[in-house]
Amino acid sequence: MPGGKLLTATVRKAVRSAAHSNEHGADRGSVAVFTAAFAVTVLLLIGLLVDGGNALNARERAADVAEQAARAAVTDLSIDNLHGQGTTGTEAVAIAWKTACTYALQTVADYASATGGVTGATMTHCVEGMNPLTAVVTVTVTSTPAIALPVFGSSITMTATQSATAECGNADQQEAC
Repeated sequence: MPGGKLLTATVRKAVRSAAHSNEHGADRGSVAVFTAAFAVTVLLLIGLLVDGGNALNARERAADVAEQAARAAVTDLSIDNLHGQGTTGTEAVAIAWKTACTYALQTVADYASATGGVTGATMTHCVEGMNPLTAVVTVTVTSTPAIALPVFGSSITMTATQSATAECGNADQQEAC
């Protein structure tokens, strides 16, 4: 049966070919699914990186604006105390609290308008610290995330509190004025 061997070889070849095509047919499209899943993961990581950086930047800006506002508050000194006509009589330097927080608020407002609406800064409060020569300012900075991720919500809000103290003299001259 020489024809039988040929038929058997042809059948084996056809069976191998069918098994081979089924083997690779099941894998078709798996690279596309992997690529799509990988792309989504990379985009989420990029969003987390960008918005995480925005959150750190907002925290730094809040601290900077609060510090500048506190400095602005303590530069508003009482002229009467500087001339020795103050009510306490013991301090030559005193903050004019009636207007000091107005200067701090103006500093925060200037920052908020200078940023062009990208981020906003608001002063929560400006108070006299434990020392009457110290201003304590709390500022909140709000930033919109570049990529809306559930981790950050619709906005990134950071709050910072800074203080500044009015002093007389400079680094070499630390005596009373």
